Amino acid sequence: MKFRKRLDINHIDNFTIHKLPLRMYSFPEKQRKINLLRNAQKAIENYIKKHAKPDLIFHHGVFDYCYLTNYIRSVFELPVWYMEHSSFLSKNAFPCANSFDSMATQKEFVRNADRRFAVTDAYVDKMAHLFELPFEYCPNVITDDFFIDPSAIQKPENTFQFINVALLNKNKNQKLILDAFAKKFKGQTKFKLLIAGDGALFESLKKQAKDLGISNQCQILGFQSRKRILELLDESHCFVLSSHAETFGVVIIEAMARGLPAISSRIDGPTEIINNQNGTFFVPDNADDLAEKMLNMVENYNTFNPELIIDSVKERFGPDAVKNALFPNA
Repeated sequence: MKFRKRLDINHIDNFTIHKLPLRMYSFPEKQRKINLLRNAQKAIENYIKKHAKPDLIFHHGVFDYCYLTNYIRSVFELPVWYMEHSSFLSKNAFPCANSFDSMATQKEFVRNADRRFAVTDAYVDKMAHLFELPFEYCPNVITDDFFIDPSAIQKPENTFQFINVALLNKNKNQKLILDAFAKKFKGQTKFKLLIAGDGALFESLKKQAKDLGISNQCQILGFQSRKRILELLDESHCFVLSSHAETFGVVIIEAMARGLPAISSRIDGPTEIINNQNGTFFVPDNADDLAEKMLNMVENYNTFNPELIIDSVKERFGPDAVKNALFPNA
């Protein structure tokens, strides 16, 4: 059912109100989807006129836009390569960021993909088991502009600074880092802690730092630009990841691209990144163990070679590594 409203003009005090003719629909969500698909199709048609027809669609994650990728695939007859990142997929739960997809359409999308990738070997096995379909390994990429020339690394010598960059939420678990830092470094002003990121726990983390008596050693910075993140990493000595769960851990390889060793909870994702040459692990959600590993990092910091850390990350997660995973026969 649909109808048009006539142009109507009302006068209220000194204001003239124009009611423009609108097409009203009994299914507004359905029409919104149609509009989105039309706009996407038009955008790709314009792209093809200006450049050329794309070789494929590379779709990241089933949490959003499966319906859109399926539509574009059918209209332009393009193959679809799909990569999964989410750590929240399970047999009975799929994250979904729109009202047009469902678990059924998401599973159909995965079945119809021409190639399927996951970002760690462990996640390849998990996704293959979940969907009962073959998956391939392809690492998350870190671009060349993130890497620092080892000869340009200059760390402050009168301080030792730990850093965490992440959303401020329960899964990222920055509360644990504050507790661990206070156990070993409270009152020792040489030692600093930076936590950069935005999220629901911003104020509670600031309060926790104050309650622990480490506010003068700890900064909860909130959101920072990409450029500023690079500067903060270059001012820091060690990256700390305290998450309960990660699919991969991009922030770890970003920190390592700047020459930093890392301390991480022993969870899937980081276990395929960190080794004896670039960092260490602690028992998940154990503040005492994290505190010990942070102290060990201070005492053994000079045993880590920034150049080797950078070279290893570039070899395993740089653009060439991703190219070789996607195009092994090229």
